[in-house]
Amino acid sequence: MRRFGIASLVVGGLLLAGCAAPHDPEVTFFADGETVRITPSPVCDDKLEECKPTGELAVPSGKSLNISVPKQVAEAPWLVVFRYRAADGSVQKARSALFGDRGTYAYTLHAPTAADQLMHVEVQRIGGIGVDENQQSVFGVNASWALTIK
Repeated sequence: MRRFGIASLVVGGLLLAGCAAPHDPEVTFFADGETVRITPSPVCDDKLEECKPTGELAVPSGKSLNISVPKQVAEAPWLVVFRYRAADGSVQKARSALFGDRGTYAYTLHAPTAADQLMHVEVQRIGGIGVDENQQSVFGVNASWALTIK
């Protein structure tokens, strides 16, 4: 009887856990001894190219930003897009390579030079890939995690 009672509790607990509301996947950003975890950005432009940040983190010039993504991101193609202020004061845009091997859970972002200052970073999960009229790859973003660098 006791064995049946424990088994019932275990099965009941598993059923309740399976009924819990799913949560938005969080991406973790780490730099200079500080960590921030953020959920997907709810407000983006029409092309999902610029999203309202849901977190902020200090990343001094010359320091790297470590990014860790959960399974829901790692199992889809994803990439990192970012803006930075170059040493000459100009604002530049860049992106990482596309991670599509379904096994990349982390990435370390380095500004192009030690004098460059990161300003804005987004992890973008890709929902589809196409080609535009100039035969350039176009990524359909289905979720974005945006971070402001302070």
